[in-house]
Amino acid sequence: MKIKAIIVDDESGGRRLLKKLCNRYLSDKIEIVDECNSVASALISIKEKNPHLVFLDIQMPDENGFELLSQFENIPFEIIFTTAHKEFAIEAIRKSALDYLLKPINFQDLKTAINRLESVLEKKLNTNRYQLLAENLSQPTSGKQRIAFPNKTGFEIIHINQIIFCKSDGSYTFIQTTEQQHYTSKSFKEVGELLESEINFLKVHRSYLINTEYVKNFKSDVYVLEMTSGDEIPVSDKSFNKKELIDAITK
Repeated sequence: MKIKAIIVDDESGGRRLLKKLCNRYLSDKIEIVDECNSVASALISIKEKNPHLVFLDIQMPDENGFELLSQFENIPFEIIFTTAHKEFAIEAIRKSALDYLLKPINFQDLKTAINRLESVLEKKLNTNRYQLLAENLSQPTSGKQRIAFPNKTGFEIIHINQIIFCKSDGSYTFIQTTEQQHYTSKSFKEVGELLESEINFLKVHRSYLINTEYVKNFKSDVYVLEMTSGDEIPVSDKSFNKKELIDAITK
């Protein structure tokens, strides 16, 4: 089954390039069934065409791509956002396990996004990631934000402020929260990028990222942090001297 897709972008050049990439390189996987230059025209097209996927431009003159989502109580299609700017919204999109493409769009990024989309459609994942996106957009700097972490069966939604520490585990990442343990297929580097903007998170070792709110004790003789969970986290003495570490975990 081919993925039926609609492109929503006010710039004709952007629509033309994306359609050209899909037709030239991904014609066996995706069919562009319509192009729209506004939210209003996209609403009409979506009702008529019933697409599996919408490529949605974030910033359009006098309107925002997110306004399209607010028109649906339950969003019946997948979305890949497109944008020319790395703005705050990108963080909310990533934390909701949704895809985006930076303009000018290149084939490799597009191919990767479509491959991920196929996996989502095959598993018929029902996690409401669009509701999660709306929540994270409304509170971009709040510890109340949640992240959708992919795992073997779909996604787990985790509150950022409940994460005690993250540990690299090969191609996976172990996450200890105040409630339970989790494994995600996101790499330690990817998890770090999602959490690096949060003020309480600190990378203390090449394999460990901690939430400083849950530090119980610093054993300075062995350079180990004891967390409220009882776990002991090694600290790289090459990254911090004692004063720098104490300042970082008590700020």
